[in-house]
Amino acid sequence: MYKISIFFIFIVFSFTSCNYFDRIFNKNPDRIDFTSVDEYPMFPSCDSLATIAYKQKCFENTLAKYIQRDLEQHKFSSPLVITDALIIHINVDENGKASLQNLEASTQIKELLPELEALINESIVNFPTLIPAKKRGLYVNSKYIIPLYIVEKTKK
Repeated sequence: MYKISIFFIFIVFSFTSCNYFDRIFNKNPDRIDFTSVDEYPMFPSCDSLATIAYKQKCFENTLAKYIQRDLEQHKFSSPLVITDALIIHINVDENGKASLQNLEASTQIKELLPELEALINESIVNFPTLIPAKKRGLYVNSKYIIPLYIVEKTKK
C-alpha cells in the first residue's frame, strides 16, 4: 500500500512538475502582439485627456484636422468632377516624428491633382512632435491608415 501511494504521488508530480518549472524558468511566456499598441501616439493637446479611448479619438481627429487645414489653403482645379478616395499611410516613429509612408490614389487623382501627394507629405512632415505610441511601456514605431475623401464643394 505504501508503495502504491508513493507511486501515485510520483505520477501526479511528474505530470504537474513540467508546468511548474516552466513558470519558474520562463519569466515571460506571453507572446507579444505586434499588431497593436498599448497607447496610441498623441498630439501634445491630447495628453491631458483621461482615457485611452479619448486620447485615440483626439489623435485621429487632430491628424485629420491638420491635413484638412493644410489642403484647404490650396485651390485645386480640375476639368473633371472628382469624387474619389485615397488612402494615406502614416508612420510615427519612436521619437514622435510623423512621415508619409505611402499614398494610395487612383490614376485619375494622380493625373488630375499631381501636386496632392507633395502637399499631404508637407502637411505630415510639419506636424508638431508627437508623443509616440507605447507598447509594454516602451516607445515604438506605429503605422496608421487614414482615408481621405475628395468631393466637389457646391458653389453657393
